[in-house]
Amino acid sequence: MPVVKNKSIRIGMLGTCAILVDGQLISGVPSSFYKIAAFLLLSGRQESVSRQRLRSILWSEDGDAERAAANLRRSIARIRELQAGLGFSLIQSNFNTVYLNKTANVSWDLRDYLRTLSSGNPMGEYPGELLADLKNTGPDFEDWLAEQRAMLRSRHIDRLAEELTRNGTSPSNRSGQLALAQKILTVDPCNEEAYRLLMLDAADHNNLARLEQIYQKCEAEMKRELGVSISSETRKLYANLVSALTG
Repeated sequence: MPVVKNKSIRIGMLGTCAILVDGQLISGVPSSFYKIAAFLLLSGRQESVSRQRLRSILWSEDGDAERAAANLRRSIARIRELQAGLGFSLIQSNFNTVYLNKTANVSWDLRDYLRTLSSGNPMGEYPGELLADLKNTGPDFEDWLAEQRAMLRSRHIDRLAEELTRNGTSPSNRSGQLALAQKILTVDPCNEEAYRLLMLDAADHNNLARLEQIYQKCEAEMKRELGVSISSETRKLYANLVSALTG
């Protein structure tokens, strides 16, 4: 692979996994690159993990320490070759550990997203599931991945909920509230606070059909996802709004 320097490197791990160089998709990227980088960033101590820990999480089903060690060596060698050919060095290693190079000149969506979660900046749409298109990742890594996906979704919802609370319930803020409510429902389809905001907006526009549609959607999602009924607060709001529109 020819060496490419001074190029724009973009690494995607939320939704579709991809590496792009100046907008061009790079083929043949080993799945281990995405798995190891994500694990180092999310679970590494100071973005560093022992080789033994990586072997156990990535090849837990082997039951053979020597074979797992050989798999890791091959994966690291392929990653090193890939990075050298593209002119960057994100994942590095020594005899005992594998770690992230914090000075690597790359744009990485997962790292940027974590920074946004930790900042006070407004949240956008949920960027997609972590490593969504990787298959056959092994039982231990799959368990870890499920936990990380749930954590990222939860943090995203919490940040949106904080923004919703800061905006208040004044009709003058309704446009921003509705946008936040829609963002929340794309990640958490059972969020009753978001549904209540949509119901209030429908009532403000004297749209009874829309109000009923939103309520029924909330009811269906609560039963399908959680197996529970709508809360008394939401039922009461719905009844009051219907009464106001039809009375």
